[in-house]
Formats: sequence, C-alpha cells, structure tokens
Amino acid sequence: MNESSSMEDSMISSAVLVNGDTSPASELGYDEKPSTSATTPATTASSTLSADAKKSSVSVSKLRGNHIVALALRRMLKGPAPTLDHIIRFLSSGSGHDKFWMVAQYFTKIVVWLFAKKGRKSASERVRTLSNLVADYRIMIRLTGLVPMAQYVRISEQFPAPSQLLQGLDRIMNLSLCAYYPLEHIYWLGAHQVLPFSEKVVDFSGYWSCRFWAAWVALQFVHLGEEYRLIKGRKQKIYTQGKMDATKMQEELDSVDASINSWKIQLLINACYFPLTLHWSIRGSTFPDVAVGVFGTVAAVAQAYNVWKATA
Repeated sequence: MNESSSMEDSMISSAVLVNGDTSPASELGYDEKPSTSATTPATTASSTLSADAKKSSVSVSKLRGNHIVALALRRMLKGPAPTLDHIIRFLSSGSGHDKFWMVAQYFTKIVVWLFAKKGRKSASERVRTLSNLVADYRIMIRLTGLVPMAQYVRISEQFPAPSQLLQGLDRIMNLSLCAYYPLEHIYWLGAHQVLPFSEKVVDFSGYWSCRFWAAWVALQFVHLGEEYRLIKGRKQKIYTQGKMDATKMQEELDSVDASINSWKIQLLINACYFPLTLHWSIRGSTFPDVAVGVFGTVAAVAQAYNVWKATA
C-alpha cells in the first residue's frame, strides 16, 4: 500500500478564450468590432474583484475539505486496524489461505454459468480458465498433505476419542485419507506430465482418490451421529447431576451450545461434500457444473467461517 502525506496548498484556475479570427488584432486580444455596450473602468474593476472573491472562496473551501480528508486518513492509518489484522491472520494460516481460494474456485463456476446463460461466451471462458487454474493450484499445495495427515494420525492415537465407535471410525477415516493423498498426487503429477505415468494410471488414480474421499465423507455422517449422541449426553448430565453453582452450570451449558453450533456447521459442510465426491467418483457423471459451484461455495464459506472464528 502506497501512502501519500502531501497536499496541494493552492489551486490555480485559468480560462482560455478561443477566437476563430486570426488577425493581429484578434491575437493581441482586441475585437475588431466596437462593443455595443459601454463598460466603465469602475464596473470592470468591480466584476474582477467579485470573480476573484468567488475563486478565493472556492479555493478556501476545497483546502478545508482536503485538510479534513487528510486528518481522517492520518487518524485511520495511525490507529489500530483490528479487522485488517484479523484478515492477515486468516490468510496467513494454511487453512485460511486454502479456504479463500476454495471460495474463488467454486463461486467462479456459478459466474461461468451466469455468463453463459446471458450469451457472454468470451467472458464465460475467461472465468472458466481462472476457475481451473485455482483448482489446479489447490491440488498442487496439497502435495504436502501427507505430512500434517501423519501428525493428525499420531495425535488421534495419543489422545483417543471419547467412545470406542469414534476411535474406530477415526482410524478407518484416517486410512482412507492416507490412500486419497498419494493417489491424488499421482493423478496431478501424471496429468501435468511431471512424472511419466500412462494415461490409464492417471485416470485410475484420479477416480480412486475421489472414491476414498467419498468413503471418508460417508463415514463422517456416522461420526457426526455419534458426536451428537455424546453432546446430548453431556447436556443431560448437566441437568441431572447434583448441586452445581449457577455460574458454572451456565458455562457448561454455553459450552454444549457451542458444540451443537459447531456440529451443525460440520453437518452442513459434509452434506455439501457428499454429492460432489459421488460426482467425481462416477465415470460419465451428469451432475451439472453449476451445481458443483453451488455446493462447493456453501462448503467453502462454512469452512472459511470456522477458520475466521479460530483466527479471531
């Protein structure tokens, strides 16, 4: 961002009269024809003073306005900027960076459909190109996805889930993602001819990576169902247990409500991913691209909202 602290102290206005006559008298500023009205020196002086006064008034008014704007900008730039700081924290996080581009990737699919519907083919193709580039970029930055995945598997084993069902689901879902990532890497590297994979291998890797992802999404519904059962159990326990301080009880209930809200968002995200992963897993799927854009945009915005809260 470039900042400027300089202001103009004065403004000069000039008027140029253009005359079609090219005679010497015209060039010197005299009219060849005599004036039809007499103008006294006093009247001319009075008119000149009035015009100068108006110009001076306008100049002072503009200077005052510029001064006020300069003071406002100075105060804004020198003061704290919590919203800007929050945006930077959001974009600096790996998840926030990815969700920003995810919103762009899927929302542009909707824009492509709108342009095509209005007959703006050239604009539609340009936006489609942008959407494809963003999608390709997001796959590329997932080339390191197995590293955080390995860390997550390690943590999930060190700190088991609160129920045996959740722990078992976590292990199966982690295995599905451990298969998903390398298959997607093979697909991307082969499709861009970085590695000499055959077209058959690239095609196989692309579909099966999405199928392992679809399996994760299907299991996530069962996971969410078990999570909801445990959350409801927590809430019931708060009401049925013995004496509890009112403040502490309210804190516990607020915590449960926050868990329910988070659960609802996760359910929405998973519900949006389900048709997408099925679409990408089936050869010759007729699922419309604009529907991919709608479901993907909703999932992206919901995930971005979670990251926004986490980086507050």
